[in-house]
Amino acid sequence: MSEIVPASKIEGIVGAERHPTEHIGRAVSSEQTVYILHSRECIDSGIDLRDCPFSVALDDYGVWGGREDESVVLRIVDDALEPADEGEEVPHG
Repeated sequence: MSEIVPASKIEGIVGAERHPTEHIGRAVSSEQTVYILHSRECIDSGIDLRDCPFSVALDDYGVWGGREDESVVLRIVDDALEPADEGEEVPHG
């Protein structure tokens, strides 16, 4: 189940700034937890972030292929949450 992380902490945990349209995440291996930094567009939509398709996809997150513990742009593939292709830029502050 998804839990809301305070906005004041999530950018630091994920290690990136909030992007206008991209969802960014980090799989923290020591915690066995995936954190999602929702896009500005998602936040501004007013939906409950636990209902966002990216949060729902957390129930079945895909193969991370050694990309744990780094900030990655997220994609949903076959209903699974996984990192976008390596080399896709992640906005850092």
